[in-house]
Amino acid sequence: MRKKKRSRIEEFGYTLAFADTGDIGFYSKEVAPLIEAEAEQKEFEPFRLDTVPIGESFRLSAPLIVWFEITRYCNLPCLHCYVEAGPKRTNELTTSEIYAVLDQLKAKGVFSIVFCGGEPFAHPDFISIVKYAHELGFVISIATNGTYLSQSVIDEIPREECVVSVSLDGTESHKKMRHLTTYEETVEKLLLLKKNGIRSAVMTTLTNSNLAELQEIFEFTSQQDLFFGITPFSPVGRGKRFPHLTPGRNVAQSASPLYFRNYLDRIEKMQRIGLCVQKFLSFSYKLSHAMQREFCGISLAYISSDGEVYPCSVCMSARKYSAGNLRQLSFAELWDTSFNDIRAVSFKDFKGCANCEIGSAKHACAGRCPVMSEIYTGDPFLCGASEFLKEANRSNGARIAAHLQSVESGDG
Repeated sequence: MRKKKRSRIEEFGYTLAFADTGDIGFYSKEVAPLIEAEAEQKEFEPFRLDTVPIGESFRLSAPLIVWFEITRYCNLPCLHCYVEAGPKRTNELTTSEIYAVLDQLKAKGVFSIVFCGGEPFAHPDFISIVKYAHELGFVISIATNGTYLSQSVIDEIPREECVVSVSLDGTESHKKMRHLTTYEETVEKLLLLKKNGIRSAVMTTLTNSNLAELQEIFEFTSQQDLFFGITPFSPVGRGKRFPHLTPGRNVAQSASPLYFRNYLDRIEKMQRIGLCVQKFLSFSYKLSHAMQREFCGISLAYISSDGEVYPCSVCMSARKYSAGNLRQLSFAELWDTSFNDIRAVSFKDFKGCANCEIGSAKHACAGRCPVMSEIYTGDPFLCGASEFLKEANRSNGARIAAHLQSVESGDG
């Protein structure tokens, strides 16, 4: 039986996540008796906090989400792979060490895990690992290229609070970017997941030339009631070798209607499900906007297959801001004593924001990342937003603002 709510104590009170509704929030210390009494969600609402104190090195008592790369091995040589996956590392965590790390994450109060790689299903013990994580009570997402999915594998995947996210990068572009798998093969795996009642999502990478193909994929996901996500290509990892794939400002303008349709589609789908990793991620974005700083190392962490702990996947890809290794210190020790450098970075530290149209606090610009800023400009505190991201933020923000105003006025 999965828990109806997750709770953990923070310096300011509690973080609570409710399974039935998927609501996540901060609450005052007065809710302690309600937690003990297994009270209903409505009884907690008078104690929900609208603000929490944000200090110089603010962090939650544990991440909301941990990305756990259990192997660097992958059977596909994807052009845009952020970890340059391929051969297995010689010093990867053993299966027993992975179990021990999962125990540490549970003890620390982590709510959700994204199993990634490499290709997680390529790990010989992955099914046992994901089952163990599910038994511990984690909300789970599995990021996969789909090639290892078969009926026998799917039969073993947990059903409750577990989403399988499958990469699909276009009808024609998919094979060009991944070489050893096709659009048709991946769609077949997605339909097999659906047939077996496993909640799944399609994760796409937008390049400078595959927008029309992604629009077609979105239509497919809408028809099949699958989640759909878009990530713009970034010149990180293996992607540094193929900068020409980076989408530009003109692509952002053309992609804006698709982003907006996906925004509405995601809202509708999220209302029908309980807890999932995407809800923890959405809450982290809201927290980032409220704090005016990145959430990496504050509500998110990434564990590499060699046991190194980073604030996020981008930091891991660039090998920046490492907290240390789990073979030397426990996850709790690393989380509590490290990351002070990146936690102290606030949006006001970015010099490029002052003269940027999306640099104001009202814009939830995701480009204020010191790693991406250094990649794009050579300066970690100038601007980490590509021309695509700037235009996407502006045009999508305008569409969403108009929609929300319409809803509030009763016209939408």
